[in-house]
Amino acid sequence: MKIKFPSPAAVILLASAGLALGTTINFDNLAATAVGGTHANIANGYSGLNWNNFAVIDGADSPNSGYQAGTVSSKNAAFNGSGASASFSGAAFNLNSGNFAAAWNDNLMLEVKGYVGSTLTYDNTYFLSAVSSTLITFNFVDVDQVSFFSSGGTQDINYAYTGTQFVMDNLTITATVPDAGSSALMLGAALTSLGWLRMKLTPAG
Repeated sequence: MKIKFPSPAAVILLASAGLALGTTINFDNLAATAVGGTHANIANGYSGLNWNNFAVIDGADSPNSGYQAGTVSSKNAAFNGSGASASFSGAAFNLNSGNFAAAWNDNLMLEVKGYVGSTLTYDNTYFLSAVSSTLITFNFVDVDQVSFFSSGGTQDINYAYTGTQFVMDNLTITATVPDAGSSALMLGAALTSLGWLRMKLTPAG
C-alpha cells in the first residue's frame, strides 16, 4: 500500500489552523425571556466569554424604541441592564466591531474601555442614535476585558421612556493569535512529526 504524505504547505496550514478563531455574536440563539417574564441575563460561557450585566431582548417585540432599531440580525440583541455599566471578559481576544444604538435617549454617550489584566489600554467614547444602529469599529487588540459605560442624551420625542440603556448586536470578536515564536514552535513540531512518520513507514533496505 502506497501512503501519500501531505505536502509541507498542507502541514503549515494544519499547524496554523487553530491559531485564529473568529466569530460574530448576534445573540439570536438565546431565550430573550427568563422565568417570570423578565429579560434573560446572558450567562457566563456564552460564546466563550464571561458576561456582566448584559441581558437579551427581542427587538421585534419592542416597537417604538431603540431596541427595535438596534436589532440588526433578527431577532435578538443585547442591552445593559437598568442602563448601568456592563462588561464581558475572557481569554485574550481582539474586539473588532459591533452594531450599537441607544434604547431611549438620542445622543447617548457610550464610553468603551479595553483592558489587558488591570491595565487600561483603550478608552474611546461614541455617541449613539435612538432611531438607527451604528456600526462601530473598535480594533481593540489583545484585550481580556471590555467595559461599557453609558450616560447622558435626551429622550427621543417618539419614545415613551427615557434611560441610558444601549443596544448591542452583531459583535465581532477574534481570538488572539499566538506570537511568532509560538507559531514557529508549533510548525517545527508538526514538521518533526511528519519526518518521524516518514521514517517509521519507509521500508528498510
